Amino acid sequence: MYKVLAVDDSHVIRRLVEVSLQQLNLEVRTVASGRDACASLEALDIDLMILDVGLPDMSGFDVLAHVAGEPALDGLPVVMLTGYSEADDRARADRAGVDRYLVKPFRPADLRSAVLEILNGGTADEHLGSVSKD
Repeated sequence: MYKVLAVDDSHVIRRLVEVSLQQLNLEVRTVASGRDACASLEALDIDLMILDVGLPDMSGFDVLAHVAGEPALDGLPVVMLTGYSEADDRARADRAGVDRYLVKPFRPADLRSAVLEILNGGTADEHLGSVSKD
């Protein structure tokens, strides 16, 4: 089963992400801060991260810098889910290697589609209802 780490300071967003992705039979862990995200990434075998930019202790971009500095996390797919909607923010995310950029408010179906495309290697086939590790 794929493991997803959702990082957002809003309990409501974390819960919405969790419920949305559990519909795909994914194991979802949630944390509310950048430091907790970094610790979780080091302790758990995470397959994909959903990441907010505006976190209370460090930015999502700081978390991405941590990921980039850890060889064990090389290639970790990231979906940035944020209220930052400016072109500069998207460009910065692109430069940081973010796989998908979704702006809040978001539709859970759009998040599921992005996650499916990443985990299925480019195919969003939500009618399957779940994804599984081979």
